[in-house]
Amino acid sequence: MEILGYVAALGAASCWAVAGLLAVGPVRVLGPIPFNALRMLIVASLLTLWLLVTGQWSWPNTYALTTLILSGFIGIFLGDTLLFTSVKILGPRMAGLLFATNAPLSFLFGVFILRESVNAVNLLGVVAVILGVFIAIMARAKAGTHHWEQSAGHTGLGILAGFGAATCQSVGALIVVGLLRDDQDPVFATMVRVWVAVLFLFISLFFSRFSGGFGRYRLLTPRLMTILMFSGLMGMAIGMSLYLISISLAPLGIATILSATTPVIILPLLWIFTGERPSWRSTMAACIVVAGTSLIFVAR
Repeated sequence: MEILGYVAALGAASCWAVAGLLAVGPVRVLGPIPFNALRMLIVASLLTLWLLVTGQWSWPNTYALTTLILSGFIGIFLGDTLLFTSVKILGPRMAGLLFATNAPLSFLFGVFILRESVNAVNLLGVVAVILGVFIAIMARAKAGTHHWEQSAGHTGLGILAGFGAATCQSVGALIVVGLLRDDQDPVFATMVRVWVAVLFLFISLFFSRFSGGFGRYRLLTPRLMTILMFSGLMGMAIGMSLYLISISLAPLGIATILSATTPVIILPLLWIFTGERPSWRSTMAACIVVAGTSLIFVAR
């Protein structure tokens, strides 16, 4: 059964890669918050329907609910908003590489806050991820000519948003890890966290100067809506489900490593969709980031 877990982890990474590519068009038309609000509403509704149909409804106590709300606000509302801001400005490949820094951040949080064990190989992995992202940033000027590889806004803001997304993702996971270790159902926890994000995203839409407002939805065409829905299904519904399957069938460390191969998987997908072969610098940076992520989780 472990083989199925490995396949599921690679499937999750592939789904996240496809979802990132699909998100570029809608997020650049609608803006990060209107795009993410609609996307998360679809995902939250699907998760709720799944839990109701399967009978896995397990309402948490007040403390657990408060923890999930805080985790959802930081990890999904702030994290995803910053991630799609980075995608909008830098494109899916570069945003994905920046977001991959959540691995060393989570590692450092685990060491200094959760007092988890650490070895020299893990530290080498942290350095490798940072080096890979640094190479990607330095090679940004030699990105391809396709609009997915071109900046649509201030590059520095996009880079900060990518690092901010990784930080929020790590903090959100740190907040909720205790509940999950105490046998809180991960699917139900995800549903609560996503609904929290939906609430704050739609509240944000009332502040149009900050978010773009509900008026951005006038730009939504049937084609964009289809792409948006498919992106949400691939990224959160199918991708996250495959990841949960992988960690239930395979060792957590290996499943995590395989699911973190998104920065490498996205390169041939970009080649297929854009017709442009990724530069050797982009390929090297992605490989270093994935190798570093592997070292972070090995022998822990």
